[in-house]
Amino acid sequence: RIMVRSIRENIWKELQDAEKRGEISEDDKFKGKDKLQEIVDEYNKKIEIARGKKEDDIMTV
Repeated sequence: RIMVRSIRENIWKELQDAEKRGEISEDDKFKGKDKLQEIVDEYNKKIEIARGKKEDDIMTV
């Protein structure tokens, strides 16, 4: 999760920088942020499922 958070922060910074350089609009920046959050949520869900399976495996032994 920490790695996912770090990647999200890096991409968000790149979106902000792209807006400052005039490469994207403010609307595009926030659309990108929303899409980024959707992806992060999806990966966090996958991580949580994997953690739960691993926890179950450990408890079964």
